[in-house]
Amino acid sequence: MSFVIRSSACFLPQGRISAKELDQRLSLEPGTCRRRYGVDYRHYASPSETALFMGAEAARAALDRAELQWADIDLLVCASGTSHQALPYNAAGVLAELRIAEPLATMDVNASCLSFLAALEFSHCAIASGRYRRVMIVSSEVAKIGVQDVKPETATLFADGAAAFVLEASKNSAGLLTSLFQTYPEGYSLCQIRAGGSGLHPTRNPMDAVAEGSYFEMQGKALYKMVSKLAPDFIRQGLGKAQLTLSDIAHIVPHQASHAGLAHLVHRLGLDEDKVVNLFATMGNQVAASLPIALDHLLRNKHVARGELVMLFGSAAGLSLGLGVLSL
Repeated sequence: MSFVIRSSACFLPQGRISAKELDQRLSLEPGTCRRRYGVDYRHYASPSETALFMGAEAARAALDRAELQWADIDLLVCASGTSHQALPYNAAGVLAELRIAEPLATMDVNASCLSFLAALEFSHCAIASGRYRRVMIVSSEVAKIGVQDVKPETATLFADGAAAFVLEASKNSAGLLTSLFQTYPEGYSLCQIRAGGSGLHPTRNPMDAVAEGSYFEMQGKALYKMVSKLAPDFIRQGLGKAQLTLSDIAHIVPHQASHAGLAHLVHRLGLDEDKVVNLFATMGNQVAASLPIALDHLLRNKHVARGELVMLFGSAAGLSLGLGVLSL
């Protein structure tokens, strides 16, 4: 027993800022954001478009497209790298936002930018065990709020959005054909938000230090170098678990990590650009929502034949790499 994707949907904030406006905001020479950072525009959530609101909107749309009711869903999994608040967890918050009359099993999966892929891995196993028949996965991120407009590299990188997928048990599908996750602890400090937990807490630290630690920090060059070194062998290893090679893959959905990172991935692996879903110019890096939004785009805008293989691949703070191959 495995799963099929019954439906998918995404939600993008109404607010949109152009590359020209970003150049002005960041005091950059006109054309810099487009030329150097690969930006056409970014969606930024308004104060009313919270992570819970966006997740609920995407979930409602996915349920409507599946022609199902909430009573048909056995489990709601929120797969996000950021939290709306410390407690309760995101899935409980999305359920409250949906105002569903009956209780529903919920849980969070947080593997930073790989959260959606990790949720697919968990859901595959949970459905295969027979414990659940239909699982809703929601990824919702308000990412830009945690980034200071100081370094253009990071200020142009992130954007907001949400996506939802309904998975349904099926005996006639391989679902997640293979997967691989590896974390390299030497990269732990390369990408982080230090506040928000017990490590940098206001009871033990000055408030200005907590405030500073609430923003995203990235050692971009070191992170880029480490991922580019590890990715080729990691991908070969992940595909090799199912005796596959890149030539067997019809579509490649990468995490939209960065403009340079996507270009390097295509070049380093010798990929056919037509096979690669690249939405970075308009979507940016939406943390855990990047992968499902890109997958939703593929399923709804490209011709995808039944039985074709789709490879999802990405990196995350940790430093972690993840890969999964879906049989559609």
